[in-house]
Amino acid sequence: MREFIYKPFLDYYKVNDIQRQLTVRHTPQQNGVAERKNRTIEEIARSMLKGKGLPNKFLAKVFNTAAYILNRSPTKTVKNQTPFKA
Repeated sequence: MREFIYKPFLDYYKVNDIQRQLTVRHTPQQNGVAERKNRTIEEIARSMLKGKGLPNKFLAKVFNTAAYILNRSPTKTVKNQTPFKA
């Protein structure tokens, strides 16, 4: 993906002291934490759609809502804060 080698993006890394960790293409196993979080968001979103009987055209909005809720819910990983605040 070229957007991750785009100079402004690389500058953003440097300014915000972010260390890049690259993975091999087509190996989602190397990115397990993010893959699991994506699966959790998908499961929540599909449950919300099915629970209210909504058509799939609302999927994007429901995904955003699920991510919003998760980011503002307490977790074991981030002590005394929500992921959003951290």
